[in-house]
Amino acid sequence: MRINHNIQALNAYRNLAANQLSVSKNLERLSSGLRINRAADDAAGLAISEKMRSQIRGLQMAERNALDAISLIQTAEGALNEVHSILQRMRELAVQAANDTLESSDRAAIQAEIDQLTKEIDRIADTTQFNQKILFSGSPEGRAFAEASSSAISYVGNGTWQGIVTAAPTDPAKVVLDFSKNFGMLAQDVIDKKTFTINGKVYEIDAKGDGLADTGHIAVNVTSWVATPANDSDAVDNINGLLTALRDAILANDSTFSSASSIVNASDNSNNGDGIITNGQLTLITAKVMSPKKASTITVSSDFSNTELKYLDPFDSTKEVTSLVAKNQALVPETFTLTFGDVPKNGDVLKIDNLTITFSDSMASSYTWSSGQGTATIDVRGKTVFDVLKDIEQVLEDAKADTNRPVSALTAFSVVGNSLILSTDRTDDGGSFGSANGLEIEIIDNDFEENKGKSLKLEMQIGANESETLGFDLGVMDAASLGLARMADHTTSLSAGVNAQAGIDVSSSAQAARAAITVIDQAINKVSEERGKLGAIQNRLEHTINNLKTANENLTSAESRIRDTDMAMEMAEFTKNNILTQAAQAMLAQSNQLPQGILQLLKS
Repeated sequence: MRINHNIQALNAYRNLAANQLSVSKNLERLSSGLRINRAADDAAGLAISEKMRSQIRGLQMAERNALDAISLIQTAEGALNEVHSILQRMRELAVQAANDTLESSDRAAIQAEIDQLTKEIDRIADTTQFNQKILFSGSPEGRAFAEASSSAISYVGNGTWQGIVTAAPTDPAKVVLDFSKNFGMLAQDVIDKKTFTINGKVYEIDAKGDGLADTGHIAVNVTSWVATPANDSDAVDNINGLLTALRDAILANDSTFSSASSIVNASDNSNNGDGIITNGQLTLITAKVMSPKKASTITVSSDFSNTELKYLDPFDSTKEVTSLVAKNQALVPETFTLTFGDVPKNGDVLKIDNLTITFSDSMASSYTWSSGQGTATIDVRGKTVFDVLKDIEQVLEDAKADTNRPVSALTAFSVVGNSLILSTDRTDDGGSFGSANGLEIEIIDNDFEENKGKSLKLEMQIGANESETLGFDLGVMDAASLGLARMADHTTSLSAGVNAQAGIDVSSSAQAARAAITVIDQAINKVSEERGKLGAIQNRLEHTINNLKTANENLTSAESRIRDTDMAMEMAEFTKNNILTQAAQAMLAQSNQLPQGILQLLKS
């Protein structure tokens, strides 16, 4: 018998510790539901399980991706459904216009609806989005880097949009008829039967009261004309008498002019014989507000020399004119936006008034004035649309501050989001691009022509691994791609990616309307093909989702067998180990009593 080492107690303690460890593991597995809680539980099983988990979660996300793809297709197909409705209505109208019972005014009304429906197709193509991705305008490279909200800016070819934006006029047009002393000194025989031609109407002076030389003329009755003027006073009286008679004749016969048309009578100083008088003036003012372009169509002329009668610019009395003049600025500015859909590329250009901004991927230069225009180069490398717009805003601020006034037609500007908002108060003078009064805008997108009409390519991740994708295209579905977009003349076709100014011609003749039916049929077929393609892809994706769900279920089941605990078996193990632990505790207590036998020996 040994007193220093209780081998039986050590043995019982060892088994008790092992049983307690087993019970601890049993409790961990029962409480977590997992057979493998750490790599030590099953190193190989853990590695296999984690690979399976990555596949399972990938399959779950792939299923969501496929559902998103279906939602995108449903969004696209819903938009095309409305395009189909529009095309069916357009075909109905074309058939109606092809009937020879209609007059030209009837076809014009039909044409107006065709034009609006065509523009709606473009609007649908430009605005149908899924998660801000535009679906039917094609590849982003096939659209201009910026689009203008003003209808005055249109596509002119070769990737260039340009136009002149003007404000609506707010003032009437005017002209000043300036009568000098020489006019007042004309003899009665000389002035009688002389004419003024104003706005296409001929006004004839009847100074003798013997009637008109031409019955088609309008009489200007001047009964008090001094037959042979001799001094300044006679000239003044003659001019003032004519001013009233001419104004009355014009207002009575031409509604173009307002009663606000005013007279400033001629007058003489105290010296009646010095040959100096203050000229008499008649200012003709239109009843309606007018732009310089409209005012220029109202011509003025007479039989008199400019030493006798001058037509003066009401805003610059040193300038003689041959027509009415309107203000080149309006009280209310015209505001429009340039919306940037993408960062401009190397070589793209934006022209605002007399300022040219070039975009580059290799250099930048601040605003300068050279060769009669403002210039600047913006480096677009690594920049977002918002960064580029900040640079443009800075260039415009510099140009505004330049005393050379390269952007004199630009009233105000600001940047909001991805849009550059511009305003002008200049009215329309009818000038061509490069020499007009209004705010000139030009957008040059260098690679537009080579990319126009390209489909939008989409890749859907429909599997858990790298190569498991589904690719498909969304075709360009704007009016130009459908063959329906026309310029304002209704006959000139436009390129894909360019919004229609008008619809296909159905108004010029019944034959044109019949030809339009065929074109619309082709558009309907194209939209039908696109919808059919989208429907087939949606059906395929629905099968994909079913397959993903099945694979996810089976893989989850396999991973569960590796990772999850069998609760019934683990409970049995726990019960066994718990009993063993209790037994080990009892045996440890017994073994601790064994050394007491030594005391019996000591007693004896």
